[in-house]
Amino acid sequence: MSNDILQEIACPNCRNPIDIRTQHGNHVQCDACSSRFILKGHVCPNCGTYHEHEQAFCRQCGDPLARMCPKCQTSNWVGDEYCQQCGSAMDLLELMKLQHEAQSLESQRRRSAQIQDIKQREEEAAQKRMAELEAIETERQRWEQEQKANQRKQEMLMFAGLGVVAVIVFLVIILFSLL
Repeated sequence: MSNDILQEIACPNCRNPIDIRTQHGNHVQCDACSSRFILKGHVCPNCGTYHEHEQAFCRQCGDPLARMCPKCQTSNWVGDEYCQQCGSAMDLLELMKLQHEAQSLESQRRRSAQIQDIKQREEEAAQKRMAELEAIETERQRWEQEQKANQRKQEMLMFAGLGVVAVIVFLVIILFSLL
């Protein structure tokens, strides 16, 4: 089992399993024998992933695992209440604010991705509708041109027929005048 995804450890005193996801910081207490001990690594306060070696960010969820002491600038585990170097109280409200900001940013990223997805689908749908409308318009224009061509043919036939009738009438008039 990889230490990076360890979720349970055995109590060194009574061997009772301890769910480290429910523990805070690197101080662990066994529910069975009430023994207290310090883990070598840290548990991510966001997702509960155990990290044997100190690192800046959780490998599972990406949340920060370290923060700087505002007084002495020492890097401390994100859940420490007091600085390991100078003993100053670490501002837990600041930690909560940072977690809230991280959650808000993630929520904004998700919403932004959803908005982009919706915009893309709407754009694709609009392009599809536009292509359909252009095809309909092209068909309408083709039909209209056919109708105009047919009308011109009928007009030409009508003028040709009138011309033939006029020639016949003219010939008849000439024949009657010669007689």
